[in-house]
Amino acid sequence: MSKVKRFLQCAVSLATLAGVYIFQRVDVMSFFVAAFQMERPSPEVIFVVQRVVRLILNDAACLLLVHALFQNRNFNVLAGALFLVELFFLLPLYLAVKLWTEGPTEISSPLLSQVHRLVVNPLLMLVLMSGFGYQQWLKRDEA
Repeated sequence: MSKVKRFLQCAVSLATLAGVYIFQRVDVMSFFVAAFQMERPSPEVIFVVQRVVRLILNDAACLLLVHALFQNRNFNVLAGALFLVELFFLLPLYLAVKLWTEGPTEISSPLLSQVHRLVVNPLLMLVLMSGFGYQQWLKRDEA
């Protein structure tokens, strides 16, 4: 892949991550309510939709970044598998515990706050990318 294309993919990915962070308080449900002319759902549904949309955008941007930086099919597959585990296992578990114990408030207990950072924010993907970089660095030293 050309350097320009890789640079553009990195730029789009980082801009998406920054945009998700900057606009994390924007009410996504207002768009759905207006687009589909439906009633405003409960605060719990709004909370869940906000977190799911944020996770999908963050992880999609991270997958693009992994692809652009490393150009390694195995890394892409592993990052995709981690994304699916986050989406279908960790996020529902986090949402269930969060809504059951604290409700849809923005403020969390210290433990759930750390779980939130791990699941909803792209922290797992960033840790994975640092591992990929370290693995490539070790491979380069061996050659």
